[in-house]
Amino acid sequence: MLHTVRHFLTAAGIFAASFMSAQTITHTIADVQGGLFASPLIEQVVTVQGVITAASDYSYFIQDGSGPWNGVYVYDNTNLPAVGDHVILQGEVIEYYDLTEITNITYFETVSSGNDLPAAVELTTGFIGTSGEPYEGCRVKVSNAACTNTDLGFGDAYFDDGSGDCMIDDMLYTPDPAWMLGEYYSVTGVLTYTYEEYKIEPSSSADVSIGMAVGAIEVSVINVYPNPTVDVLNFRLNSNAKAYIYDTNGRLVFTQDVASGEVNLDVSGLRHGTYRVDCVSETSIMRASFVKQ
Repeated sequence: MLHTVRHFLTAAGIFAASFMSAQTITHTIADVQGGLFASPLIEQVVTVQGVITAASDYSYFIQDGSGPWNGVYVYDNTNLPAVGDHVILQGEVIEYYDLTEITNITYFETVSSGNDLPAAVELTTGFIGTSGEPYEGCRVKVSNAACTNTDLGFGDAYFDDGSGDCMIDDMLYTPDPAWMLGEYYSVTGVLTYTYEEYKIEPSSSADVSIGMAVGAIEVSVINVYPNPTVDVLNFRLNSNAKAYIYDTNGRLVFTQDVASGEVNLDVSGLRHGTYRVDCVSETSIMRASFVKQ
């Protein structure tokens, strides 16, 4: 019997639809995720609907609302939906190395194309790195995050907006130009989980902005002394932060958590030369250049 789906309610709000389908929707994606690290529906067959938010030749991500628990990864090397397609699919729920996914697709229907994507939720890099599970499979965004490590291999790099590191991967898009140490980025993408780490997967160059987003985080110059210095660099901060020191080639050579108030960084281990120090908090970046003698 034909089943009419209208105003499909999700945990994030109402996902409006008006179409006729021979397939009955049995679960929301939030049901599949279950608000847990592992799905409560493992090895069960479910029918879900939503918008394709990212896609490769063998898999895609589907989301039925904005916000936590409303996205999921689908492994499917038969159907090739486009980003923006609104689809209905039926498959089996599994946990693949702790990534919740739907696979063994037995029904697939494209309802419409060219739909707007659910809004990306802006999160801190530290939250994603340590507590990203609610947003697994969902579109997320980080802003004004410094690239802190490009030597992870497999196209991975670490980024930190002052709250802690998170990883950005190249499963769907290889950045061009390549990630640059010390540069600041704002990145949008779906969040996945592989090799025991949450990773943002941007889909194209449109998902990556280089440089500080104007108005998002305050950038200010701090007074450091003595400058030049031999062993200790002194300055004052108004908030807790993380200090990053870069050489003239943009290589990260020093990191340290620093508390608000008078700061005394031991830079005696640095080679002679010119450096930049960035003290990054959740709301500001305090920056200075100095010479190590």
